Amino acid sequence: MPIRVIAIGLAATALLLATACGRQSAVAPATPRRTSPPAPSPSNSSGPPDQQRLDAAADAVQRLGASQPDSFTGLVVDNPGDRVIVYRKPRPAFDAALARLHTGVRIVERDAPRSISELATTRNRVTALLGHTTGYTIVSVGDGSVASYTAGVVEVGVSGDLPRAKQELGARFGDEVAVAAGEPAVG
Repeated sequence: MPIRVIAIGLAATALLLATACGRQSAVAPATPRRTSPPAPSPSNSSGPPDQQRLDAAADAVQRLGASQPDSFTGLVVDNPGDRVIVYRKPRPAFDAALARLHTGVRIVERDAPRSISELATTRNRVTALLGHTTGYTIVSVGDGSVASYTAGVVEVGVSGDLPRAKQELGARFGDEVAVAAGEPAVG
């Protein structure tokens, strides 16, 4: 996989795990979370040659983003491009702090319509609907993908009556959600 997303809402992970175990949960922190394992040591690294440098830069950006969740949206490590792509709502203070990081890795800024804190608020509101819908079931809720960052939406997977889910969730959340067919987690 040439590009990997390493910032994801914790609620999406918790929701998928809870769903897989037959439980539903509406608890979710509003801060982004790094989900990839720590970088391997140079002696046993099987990844691209600059992986540790990219991971260290991503960690630094992630820490900065966690301190400014009203600007930061997420990030992607682009191994082939040897860069970190940062999705954020343009704000001078965040952009200046990002420029001061001096990670030694090329940082590419991409505009995002919503910040991670805005996505988390919507994600939490959607998650609160688990088990409280008629005609369809919400099976996944996430905001940690490139599509989510660029469109500024929480991705909602549903099983059952998809047209009804799109209509009801669209009426309730407007352009803050993207509703698609999803499969319940098996486990």
